[in-house]
Amino acid sequence: MTYRLYALRYGIGHRTARENYAPTPGFRYPETDQSLHCFCWLAVSDEHVVLVDVGADENTARQRGIDYERDPAESVRRLGLDPAAITDVVLTHLHWDHAGNLGAFPNATFHVREAELAYATGPSMSHRFLRRPYAADKVCELVGLLHRGRVRLREGEYEVAPGMTVHPAAGHTPGSQAVRVPTARGHVVLASDARHYSDNRVGGESPDGAPFSVVVRTDEYCDTSQRLDELAPGPDHVIPGHDPAISRHYPRALPDDPLIRRLDVEPAAG
Repeated sequence: MTYRLYALRYGIGHRTARENYAPTPGFRYPETDQSLHCFCWLAVSDEHVVLVDVGADENTARQRGIDYERDPAESVRRLGLDPAAITDVVLTHLHWDHAGNLGAFPNATFHVREAELAYATGPSMSHRFLRRPYAADKVCELVGLLHRGRVRLREGEYEVAPGMTVHPAAGHTPGSQAVRVPTARGHVVLASDARHYSDNRVGGESPDGAPFSVVVRTDEYCDTSQRLDELAPGPDHVIPGHDPAISRHYPRALPDDPLIRRLDVEPAAG
């Protein structure tokens, strides 16, 4: 089974390159400003639909400095699907920009790593520095859904739909996960924030890069980066979570809509 795979952009955060990389000897920062594009991802076959991350609601995104472009649920509708009909959502981690729009998908079961929920509700959140990427009200909303039977706490690797597998991707957060999707161009790995930008590729013998600036465990981040490469047929089959190159190099799914991109077809050169 193969899936059609879409990147749904919902906003842009304007940042400099130096904000996006941990200080790393020998690493050359990109010479231009490097915006942060905010995405969710949607995998569709004739029998199954899986959403990866839910993005953020407009109010939260704007408070956090994001130029909000469109609710991801509206992008789902533009692809001819009903957000209320989506039954499975993988949350790659619980930062506000990935797990802050749960109510837009009222009938979904949310797949979350047990370690991520434990971290987001545990003693580390007593430190302001560590809780900054989390939104307490959104985490509490997820806990409420857990009590209603709509959250599946996961460990290890698992299959969320036929052929679509989810893999531990710790480092950026303790319970991050990445999704491997079979498509017509081969397996595509949705790295999410295990690799914000292509230049965050590190680990093993990969070319010199630098981790993102927000990392809980750098050693695990490097191990995860290497594992992402092993899961994919090649570098252009690993989709970074926030890289503006996705909006430049992958074709539009709809001719008049720049916010929805096809990831199951080859990107343009460059």
